[in-house]
Amino acid sequence: MPSIDISVSQHILDTASLLEGSTATLSLVSVPAVHAAIINLVWLHTPEFHIDEALSIYVKEILLETEYVCSGQMVRFQYYGKERLCMVDQITPIDPIQINSDPHQIIPFRLVRSTRVRFEQAKSTVETRVGKVEYSTIGGLGEQISTVRSLVELTLCNPEHISCLGFRPPRGILLFGPPGTGKTLLARAVAYETSAHVITVNGSEIMSRFHGEAETRLHHIFQEANEKSPSIIFLDEIDALCPKRDEGATEVHQRIVAALLTLMDGINTYSSKTTQHHRLVVIGATNRPNAIDDALRRPGRFDHEIEIGIPSEIHRFEILQALLKKVPNSLNDMDLRTISANAHGYVGADLAAICREAGLKAIQRIEAESLNAGVVQTDDEMHLLDLQITLEDMRLGMSMVQPSAMREVTLEVPKVKWTDIGGQEDVKQRLREAVEWPLKHPEAFLKFNISPPKGILLYGPPGCSKTLMAKALATEAGLNFLAVKGPELFSKWVGESEKAVQEIFRKARAASPSIIFFDEIDALAVRRGGDDASVADRVLSQLLNELDGIEPLINVTIVAATNRPDILDTALLRPGRIDSILYVSPPDADSREQIFRIQTNRMACSDDVDLKKLAELTEGLSGAETMAVCQEAALHAMEEDLHALCVFQRHFIDAIKRITPRITPRMLEFYDNFRQRCGLRSV
Repeated sequence: MPSIDISVSQHILDTASLLEGSTATLSLVSVPAVHAAIINLVWLHTPEFHIDEALSIYVKEILLETEYVCSGQMVRFQYYGKERLCMVDQITPIDPIQINSDPHQIIPFRLVRSTRVRFEQAKSTVETRVGKVEYSTIGGLGEQISTVRSLVELTLCNPEHISCLGFRPPRGILLFGPPGTGKTLLARAVAYETSAHVITVNGSEIMSRFHGEAETRLHHIFQEANEKSPSIIFLDEIDALCPKRDEGATEVHQRIVAALLTLMDGINTYSSKTTQHHRLVVIGATNRPNAIDDALRRPGRFDHEIEIGIPSEIHRFEILQALLKKVPNSLNDMDLRTISANAHGYVGADLAAICREAGLKAIQRIEAESLNAGVVQTDDEMHLLDLQITLEDMRLGMSMVQPSAMREVTLEVPKVKWTDIGGQEDVKQRLREAVEWPLKHPEAFLKFNISPPKGILLYGPPGCSKTLMAKALATEAGLNFLAVKGPELFSKWVGESEKAVQEIFRKARAASPSIIFFDEIDALAVRRGGDDASVADRVLSQLLNELDGIEPLINVTIVAATNRPDILDTALLRPGRIDSILYVSPPDADSREQIFRIQTNRMACSDDVDLKKLAELTEGLSGAETMAVCQEAALHAMEEDLHALCVFQRHFIDAIKRITPRITPRMLEFYDNFRQRCGLRSV
C-alpha cells in the first residue's frame, strides 16, 4: 500500500517543540486552492533503475489520492519490491497570480489530471562524485596517507585477509585536526585512488526540520553505499551532525546519533545469504573531536582516530613542493626551505593561499613592467611572457596571509629590535643564548646532550624594560608571540581557568617555535598555602603540569615578568620549569645615555643637547622614566612655542625636575636580598 507523509501539520507544529505522546489542539483553517501544473520530485538516493514516463504516471496516481501536496513533502511508494523515497522540491502553479508573495507561508497545491510529475537527481547535500585528487598532489601527510590507505584498502579490497582470522575489517576512520590541514583533501584522495563509490555527506546540510527525515536520509545513504560497494561514506564536519547527547543536544541530534550508531553497527556484519562482508568504510572529519558523541568514538565504530596536525617545517617544505610542482616558478629547494622555516603556524590551506597571492603578485608585476614599457599585452600574450613566481612574490604573499594556528591569539607585537633597548647587554645576551641559540645552532646542543631552557623569569623594579625585552626577543628570533596577562586567565566558572591555561599551551605547541609571555606572573603563580584549594592553586597546578608534564614542551619558551618575585611559588622557580632567573636592574649611566640617544634620534633636538650630562642628571630613574623625560621635554618646548623647531637642553633639564623617581633605595635593597636569599648571581 503506497503511503505519503503529510507535512502541512509538521509545518504547523514545527515551533511547538512537542515530544512523542504529547497532545495539541489544532484549528481547521481555510486556504485557497492552487492548482499544480508541474511537480518536481527529488530522489533522496540514486535509483538503480531507469526512470520513464510509466513511473511518472504511477507516482501521479498516488499523489492524486492525497489530493493536496506542498513543498518539502516526503513521498514514499513501493517500486521493484522496495520502498522508494522522494521529496517534493518545487511546484509550478497553473495560475502564478494565485501565489502569495510571503515566502514563509506554506501553500498547499491541488492535483488535477493535467498535472505533470517530473523526477530530478538528489541535491548537493550528498555528493557522489570526487574530483581528481591523487596522493602525489598532497604534501606533508605521508605518514597519515600510509595509515589511511592501508586501513581503507584492507576493508574495500581485501577484507577476507582479516576475516579469515576471525576479525572484522575496520569500519570507520576519524580524521581530526585544525581547519585547513588537509582532512577533506586526504579523504578525497583515498576515494579517488581506490576507485570506490563515494558519498560525501555534509553534516550541517543533512539536517532537516521534518521529523524523521534526516534519519531516513542517512538510512538511504548507507543503503546506496551497500548496494554499490566497494564504497566510502565521507562525513564532513561530523561534529555538527553528531554532537554529544549529554550536553544539551536537541532531540533531532539525539535521533541522528542513535541512527548513525545503528547503521555503523550494521556495517560488515556477516550475512548468511551473501556469505561476504560489505565493502564499506566510513570516514569522518572534524576539527572538534571532543564535541562528538563518545559512543561513536569507541572501537567497532570509528576504530582509528588519525590526527592531521599543523605541519612542521619539513612538512611545510613538502607542501610547498606539491603546490608549486605544476606552477611556473624560479624557486629552488633552498628558497622553499627558507619560506617553510619562516612560515610558523601556517597550515596547508594557508600555504595554498600564499601561493595564490604570490601568483597574483607575479601577474601584477608583469603587467606593470609591460605598462612601463608602453606595451599592452593580451591574455594570450601573457602566457608567452616569462610569468614565474619568484621568492619576492612568495614573501609578499606571506605578508598578506595570517597563519591559521595564530588567528585567535596573534597580537600585533611592535617590531622591537635589540637596538631599541638601551643598555642591559648582559640580560640581552642571556636571552639570546636561551632562545636564539637552540634554533640557530641545534647541533651544538645535541653534541653536548643538553636541552634549551624551558622558562625564563625577568624580575626587577617597574619600568626597566622587562616587557620590551620579551617583545624584542620574539622579533629578533622570528618566533610567534603569545602574550598572557595573569588576571585574564581567571574565570568564575569551575574548571574554565585551568582550561584556559591548557588552551594557551596547546596553541603555542601548534604554532611552535613560539614564546608564551606571562606579564605580571605574580598574579597567576602566587605561593600556595592553606587547606582549601583556590582557583589560583588549581591554575598554578595546571601551569606546572604544562611545563614539565607528560606531553613534552618542544620549541616553546616561557618568558615571565614580575616585580614581586618573593611571592612566587617555589615549585615554579626550580630548574626544569624556570631555568633562568634574570634580574633586570635600573639602567646605569651608560644605559641611560643609550636610551637618550635612541629617543633623541627620533626627535628634532638642538645641537646643545648633551646626552652624557642628561645621563648623569637622571641617576636613579628607570628606563620608562628616562623615556618620559624626553616626552616631557618635547611638551615643555611646545608650551613655550607651539611652532618650536627643536628641543633645547634647558627643556630636558626642566623635564628632569618634573619627573619623580619611583625606584627607592629600599626597593633596590629588597631585590638584592631576594637575589642573595635565592643564591642568584647578579647579571
